[in-house]
Amino acid sequence: MVNKIKAELQAAFADLTIAEESYPQCGYHLSVDLKAKDIVNIASFFDERSFYLAVELGVDYKEYLELVYIFSIHSSLCKVKVTLKLDPSQPAAPTLSKIYDCAYWYEREIHEFYGVRFDGHPDLTYLFLHDGIDFYPLRKEKIPVSEKDKQELNSYSPAQRDDSLFINMGPQHPSTHGVLRVVLKMDGEYIEDAYPVLGYLHRMQEKMAENRTYYQFLPNTGRMDYLGAMSFNLGYVTAVERLAGIDVPARAHYVRVIATELNRICSHLLWIGAYLADLGGLSPFLYAFDDRENIQDVLEAVTGSRLTYCYFRFGGLYNDVDDAFIAGTKAVIARMRGRFALYEKLVGGNLIFINRTRGIGVIEKERARKYAVSGPVLRGAGIGVDLRKKEPYAAYPEMDFEVPTGKNGDALDMYHIRIKEMETSLNIIEQAIARLPDGPFIVEKAPKKLKPRKGDLYHVVETPRGELGIYIVSDESDKPYRMKWRVPSFSNLMIFPELAKGNLLSDAVAILGSLDLVIPEIDR
Repeated sequence: MVNKIKAELQAAFADLTIAEESYPQCGYHLSVDLKAKDIVNIASFFDERSFYLAVELGVDYKEYLELVYIFSIHSSLCKVKVTLKLDPSQPAAPTLSKIYDCAYWYEREIHEFYGVRFDGHPDLTYLFLHDGIDFYPLRKEKIPVSEKDKQELNSYSPAQRDDSLFINMGPQHPSTHGVLRVVLKMDGEYIEDAYPVLGYLHRMQEKMAENRTYYQFLPNTGRMDYLGAMSFNLGYVTAVERLAGIDVPARAHYVRVIATELNRICSHLLWIGAYLADLGGLSPFLYAFDDRENIQDVLEAVTGSRLTYCYFRFGGLYNDVDDAFIAGTKAVIARMRGRFALYEKLVGGNLIFINRTRGIGVIEKERARKYAVSGPVLRGAGIGVDLRKKEPYAAYPEMDFEVPTGKNGDALDMYHIRIKEMETSLNIIEQAIARLPDGPFIVEKAPKKLKPRKGDLYHVVETPRGELGIYIVSDESDKPYRMKWRVPSFSNLMIFPELAKGNLLSDAVAILGSLDLVIPEIDR
């Protein structure tokens, strides 16, 4: 696939210089440096070949601003990094939002953090930040926000745009599970439009990463997706290990898989409980949290925490697991295997639940690609991509498991996918325990101070909500020069306005809940 794309790129753009990269080192296969006028044509080239835009981000190299686009494809392992160099005094580039829907939010984020203007973009209001910002936060030097940008960056205010009826869903609504505000434009009981307003929990995690050493940033990873903290912890340590060339003992790889899958089950259980509570059924919430408590007891004994885990270290683990952990994990497996029939009786076979979710929030495959959704949302739409199989890491290459997919792409399919994924996680844990090797749990000479090689890396892992991508630029110092977090809930929320249109107000809760969003992950 990589050679085919390279040849087609060369044939379509004769003047293009295409570099082959080391995928194990960089996380992408090809890189292309463009002029701004060519980016739309290149994006159309990838769109016609069914690539999706995994992430769009900015990097400030002081002499120039760089826009980075990572294009990937679901059907194969082929990633291309495309870069544009912009004049830092007047940065501007064409928008890709008319080709890839997901670019709409990425470009708003880059605009408010770097001051890059995207020609043709329909809406450059604030995405995360609020009125009163004086400088572009991710620029390396203090660049004041221009008066023109201040006018455009004014926070969204529906009353100034339209005299229709608007309803605020959040930021304190129980079904948003955090401080997410969605402004709904109504026609009677039907939704005409939906406008998510972000940033209530924004903490500038990416700026903090630039001001902390690689070690100091470790605890921050679990604060973004607090329900899938183990996956974020794993994604970060494996990215840095890959960039710095750190070996990891086999035992640590297996324990990482066990702990991460236990945490994945915990996350899916919370989703079931909270989702059903949103729809009016409180009993599943109690059963799901009872199951979660058992898993958290097991994890707490080795990690020291029950939620925002920071268990993995560069080169291994914080500490080793013991016989009690193995026995407790086996007990959890036995217990959970007997609980699926209960959940099927309570939820899956419940006519009220079926009628609230069947045919609601349907995501078609092509729309899933355009918005770059991932995880259970993508698999519910019928695209069977799981990064544990497609780009395996830790001990996942040794695991045998199937990737469940949906048929209809509706909220009911999302439920069935997550139930099947919990069963898959149990199968993976059983295999990992059976094959758990003896030996050290951390590399003998774990580095005390990290100074990775100069260069960049884009590394991905599969979290409970989908594709987590970490882009790191290293200048050989002990702090990242730039660290971008491509989080799954951000992309999955982007499709909500399209799904909500034409539905009843009561269905907005069913649709939003089916996406399993974690708001601190979106806001970062």
